[in-house]
Amino acid sequence: MRHGVEDRLEGVRARAGRELDRVPVNTGFARAVLAGSAAGTLWWDREVDPQAFHVVHAYGMSLVWGPGVAAAFDAVVARLRDGTGAGEEWLQIDPRWSGLGWDAALGAVPFDAPEAGAPGATARHVRLNFAHDPGAVRPTRPLPDGWRIRAATAADFDRSGTVVPSAFWPDAGAFLAHGGGVVAERAADGVVGAIAFASYRTGDDLEIGIETEAEHRDRGLGAHVARAFVDVVRGAGLTPVWSCREDNVASARVAASAGFVPTARLPYYHLRRAR
Repeated sequence: MRHGVEDRLEGVRARAGRELDRVPVNTGFARAVLAGSAAGTLWWDREVDPQAFHVVHAYGMSLVWGPGVAAAFDAVVARLRDGTGAGEEWLQIDPRWSGLGWDAALGAVPFDAPEAGAPGATARHVRLNFAHDPGAVRPTRPLPDGWRIRAATAADFDRSGTVVPSAFWPDAGAFLAHGGGVVAERAADGVVGAIAFASYRTGDDLEIGIETEAEHRDRGLGAHVARAFVDVVRGAGLTPVWSCREDNVASARVAASAGFVPTARLPYYHLRRAR
């Protein structure tokens, strides 16, 4: 029986993966969960011939997709409202189904509304998807005196912060094997001010994560590690990918400096489930 259940799950994952190929936005986090290279959960609408899927990455990003999302809309919304134990969730919708009335169904309010941060609220953001254009790279200020750029090492895996390698990879070996990253380091004492790294890897697509330490922001370190890592990624024959919230002005600015241009603006829901 156990073998049969595992076979069934593999079949659902394969079907979900084929349908994911039809989603025209960055889906690296969803693919990582389907492949088992990242922790997360997968839900589907029915046991026979599933038509709608919902995946949640351990980092909190999620996606609803599939050819039958419209038919399964009520079940999908019930799933999102219940949360099945999940905490905060950042939800993307397959663009084919963005017009189904998600705002009303989820009770979404603009992210800057006073009630958006309340427990149980759903805030509506916009997520930007970018494509890289080497001709769009912008000049940036020189690297500050005393700083240097170096390749990330296993020691950089467990860095503290929000957007850091340990949030996306199970261990340092997997992090380095799937693309690694680069850091801006102060030469005098080895302090790391910023890191750009592989957050997801799907085929030849490598999505970039970036974090700049609060005390070292507004010095251009993020722009330098982003550009350096883009060069590494392209030098390896891979395609650099970038996504961020539209209201994350700093990330969008760094993306632009490194040659990324927006290709899509998509609804992005922050679900704050009441406890």
